[in-house]
Amino acid sequence: MGSTVSIIGSFRRHYQDVLLAWLEFDRAGWTVTSPLGSAIIEQGIPFVRFETDEPTWDDPTVQTVALHRILRAGLTYVVAPRGYVGRTTCYELGRLVQAEQPLYFSQRPADLPIAIPESHVLTSAQLISRCTAEPPTPLFGQAAGTYAEWERQLVAGRYLEL
Repeated sequence: MGSTVSIIGSFRRHYQDVLLAWLEFDRAGWTVTSPLGSAIIEQGIPFVRFETDEPTWDDPTVQTVALHRILRAGLTYVVAPRGYVGRTTCYELGRLVQAEQPLYFSQRPADLPIAIPESHVLTSAQLISRCTAEPPTPLFGQAAGTYAEWERQLVAGRYLEL
């Protein structure tokens, strides 16, 4: 198929859910650019480290490498069980929205002040099926209304004086 996906979410709280999505994309022939699917080194620490992470890198370096892997994918899938995404995922989402990366969510985030079209809340199986019929789209790429237009202005670097 040739599709690429990155998967983000709270690896500390929901890595098993992330791995289930990872397996679904992998079985469908997709390349998962992040995470690489390796085991977490130590449970319960504030910033997750994987067996595949270079041990000499500090946390900011690991995060920057993750962003490179995330942003090179054709789309990003956010695993959000019961709407939970976590702090690092919120940071990554900001970078992804600004880069106009297509984003899809397993469930609508519970504590994130961003409008997410219903078309972007799908199971991984639904997303795989949808992408065989149509290309992925950014969150606000085709959305109508004032909010969506203002989001497109932000991405374009045109800041409104409100």
